[in-house]
Amino acid sequence: MDRLRLLELLEADARVSKSELAAMVGAGEKEVEKALKELSEDGVIRGYKTVIDWRRLHAGKATAVIQVKVVPQEKLGFDKVCGELAKDGRVSDVFITSGKYDLMVTVHADNIDGISEFVTEKLAPMKGVTGTYTHILLKEFKRDGAVFYDAKRKRLPVS
Repeated sequence: MDRLRLLELLEADARVSKSELAAMVGAGEKEVEKALKELSEDGVIRGYKTVIDWRRLHAGKATAVIQVKVVPQEKLGFDKVCGELAKDGRVSDVFITSGKYDLMVTVHADNIDGISEFVTEKLAPMKGVTGTYTHILLKEFKRDGAVFYDAKRKRLPVS
């Protein structure tokens, strides 16, 4: 069985049933079930999630992508700062990056004030953090593979 194909199908839609997955990869349902269990136990599958358009519910959520400069710690590098950020429930992503900034952090809050509080009270005072550059997301067109652009309501500019 092609495990990579199985994972690609699951990543595209986590609601696909095991019988549908089996048919799509040309394997038996029990074989798919066993593969999924092994992939979960091995830490390849980290979770299942639903992509929600909060703006359609007028929920007023705010998201920011924050670039962070960090002084790496001896023997730990960026791991300690990344680990602390990853524990925070407002943080959905933490990446070590190349370029002018060392980390890229995605933060979600109920409003922009929540983003501001995260930056000023949690992130900026952290030992090793020497600078931040915050980007507030104004409009989503695509996230986690899901398209948020509605062709019936608005048109994208032609480039």
